[in-house]
Amino acid sequence: MMRSTRRTTALLALAFAAPLALTGATATSAFAEPTSTPGGPYVQCGLQPIKLNGMHSNDELLATVHRLAEQRPDVVEVATAGYSVEGREIPVVTVGSGPRTLLVLTQQHGDEPIGTEAALQLLAKVSGNGPAAAALREEVTLVVVPRVNPDGWERYHADDLGSVIDPRRNSNNIDLNRTHGPANTTDLALAPESAAVHAVIDAVEPDVILDYHHQVTYAQPDGSMATMSLLWPTHPAVASDVVDEAKRATAVIAEAVDAHGHATVTKYPVSNTATMATNGFAMEGYPTVLVEQRGQQEVGQKSQGALTREALISMEATVAALADGSFDGVDPADADELPPRGERVAAACPLG
Repeated sequence: MMRSTRRTTALLALAFAAPLALTGATATSAFAEPTSTPGGPYVQCGLQPIKLNGMHSNDELLATVHRLAEQRPDVVEVATAGYSVEGREIPVVTVGSGPRTLLVLTQQHGDEPIGTEAALQLLAKVSGNGPAAAALREEVTLVVVPRVNPDGWERYHADDLGSVIDPRRNSNNIDLNRTHGPANTTDLALAPESAAVHAVIDAVEPDVILDYHHQVTYAQPDGSMATMSLLWPTHPAVASDVVDEAKRATAVIAEAVDAHGHATVTKYPVSNTATMATNGFAMEGYPTVLVEQRGQQEVGQKSQGALTREALISMEATVAALADGSFDGVDPADADELPPRGERVAAACPLG
């Protein structure tokens, strides 16, 4: 598999640098009650609290991306992709002007914020002043929708457990990740968040889309936990060349995250659901990778930082491979070497 060049190495090194200060979001340490198991494999419901006040609120996210644009007006463009059911702005951020375009989507499900935190760090780094970042911007156009479902996050972040609407869904009780592609039958007037994403895709025509989600804890046969599960388009209506491009991106991510040394990357179970982003966008010609991270029990915990860094590494690796041309030399069959995801060992905990 083709991989390292000077530029790729320079960018991936950024993943291990101290993260930039992005917002006024308050960093709050997670803690374990004395009756919990320190360093245990996952959150023990009722014993370890899930705290979200170290993550970007909707207002903080908007302030962050607009601050980046103010600091680097020649590099960062912030536009409004659309508005949620409750009228919250959905920003789209563009950095760079290269011939290849990477689109990063996070938080289609409002209770899945780790990809959002990583995407904000990615934007800060790729918009930086250094020569490596400048070189990337000449080769790649990075487009990020850093929170597709702000209403769901507002319910989850505000600990609104009395709501009858699941925070993973929009405020019309629609799963946004079932509203994509030519097979969709949902009225997008009821899912304006998805309509906003579709408009972005039509405008930028991305070469690759990365779609970030959370999953619960799964154990591998060797006792390790799956920290990330990946899937390329599997619907039979997707063109083979589109599948191959998505499998190249999958292989790039798997190699980079595995090299990190504190991760276990697996293959997400095959899903032929035509209206999920992975298949729906791919049926329209856009190679899309589903990125599922072990996040539903880790949000607000000490492992949150490691999972955010893992997501950041996956994003940076894809940008770098597109920029230096190594992406085109990746064998799509490398993605088939991913081990299957193991057995589920824990369910999601309620906020507490």
